[in-house]
Amino acid sequence: MFYETKKNDHGLPHNPFKSCTVPRCIGWLSTRNEDGTDNIAPYSQFTNLTFDPPYVLFSANQNIFGDRKNTVKNIERTHEFVFNMVSEDLAEAMNKSSIAKLPDGYKDKFEYIGVEKEEAELVDVAMVKDSPVHYEIEYVQTLRLPGNDIINTIDVIIGKVIGIHIKDKFITDEGRVDIVGIKPVARLGYFDFTVVNNSFEMEPPKLDDEKLQYLVDKGLEGIAEPEDK
Repeated sequence: MFYETKKNDHGLPHNPFKSCTVPRCIGWLSTRNEDGTDNIAPYSQFTNLTFDPPYVLFSANQNIFGDRKNTVKNIERTHEFVFNMVSEDLAEAMNKSSIAKLPDGYKDKFEYIGVEKEEAELVDVAMVKDSPVHYEIEYVQTLRLPGNDIINTIDVIIGKVIGIHIKDKFITDEGRVDIVGIKPVARLGYFDFTVVNNSFEMEPPKLDDEKLQYLVDKGLEGIAEPEDK
């Protein structure tokens, strides 16, 4: 099949675009509200932007009330936020945190979804204590993109990662992060999710030029600046 996105003439019950860009890392992002309470919400349009220094970005459509998301407004006001990795055992809590409006009787999202919080080291933001990986992030800028209607107006937030927490039990004896052991949850299309429970390795082709290969290796390690050899 082929369809033009402007015409949206795919003839399917649901738009297939999000189901073809998969799996997508879930940006489970915590921020601090203006009244001092804590907010957390999942964003499936989240990814690394670059690695040295490490930048991330996520995009947020307006909410169903025609307003910008609280996460976006909190980040622009405080200039900081936290990424909490969603492991399989946290999937239900993550999904529950996507509620558009907190029911009466709850002081913040952490209480509502039933997860324990802890304070970050470098930013004034609460983190999900049981999350296996956290990024402490410093706000850089917002790109505001037009959409086809009010809800589709998009805020693209760029942040700089200034601190990373990894639970020691998920670092292998070889010094690698045990992603299969963490079993992170990722977003598919529709209301579907998946869990990373296996992996395989493929090394890239080697270059004859030793200096170029050295720079390629540094890029794979996430270190862009060459060191003295």
